[in-house]
Amino acid sequence: MDIEKIKEQTGINKVIFKREVTSTNDEILNQKDNDTLMIAFSQSNGKGRYGRKFFSPENGLYFSYLLNEEMTFQQSQFITPIMGIAVSYAIDEIFGVNTSIKWVNDILLDGKKICGILTECKVEKNVCLDIVVGVGINVYQTDFPEDIKDTAGFIEEKDDTDKREDLVIKIMQNFLEYWSEDRDSLVEKYRNKATFIGNEIKVHKNGDYISATAMNINDDFSLKVKYNDGIIEDLNIGEIFL
Repeated sequence: MDIEKIKEQTGINKVIFKREVTSTNDEILNQKDNDTLMIAFSQSNGKGRYGRKFFSPENGLYFSYLLNEEMTFQQSQFITPIMGIAVSYAIDEIFGVNTSIKWVNDILLDGKKICGILTECKVEKNVCLDIVVGVGINVYQTDFPEDIKDTAGFIEEKDDTDKREDLVIKIMQNFLEYWSEDRDSLVEKYRNKATFIGNEIKVHKNGDYISATAMNINDDFSLKVKYNDGIIEDLNIGEIFL
């Protein structure tokens, strides 16, 4: 990784690269400077949503960005979908593929998960501090554990060209540009990637998996669903299965 090139092309104040870390989301909090990007090629204790572990072998790209601003908890909920758009469009451009987004934090390629996004922060009186958004991408082919081998995928087989530096640059360029962009245009970008809209899904709710139809992405990135009993609900948090 060319640290100076990444700083120059993204405008980010501080960039750190370590070949392996425990978790980029955890380790970046040891840094005292906001506007910091930490990048790794593997994680020994990668983190997913709901306390899950995120499989992070050496053929991947894992990075976390420490934002340089405070915001309300409601505003912080836009970080994950905006990063999702940034990642999806960057992968398409760098690798010449066509990815999609599964609400709210997964990037899919050919129906398999190739990327997860995790935003964490410390909340004090409805103000988010120490906001970190972490991204884990299965870039190159790897052997997946038995429990995820049917649902996890990768972008491509590895050759002599390592595209991970170009990928992280493009993702962060997109994210920083989108962060100040008009939200209507961002929601439209998200809708263009949410190819599951109109399909039947399962909503994981209170320990149950409830059948519903995905109706639309709302203007605040929440998901409008219609259950089989006719009830319509806007989901701000949660998990769906396609």
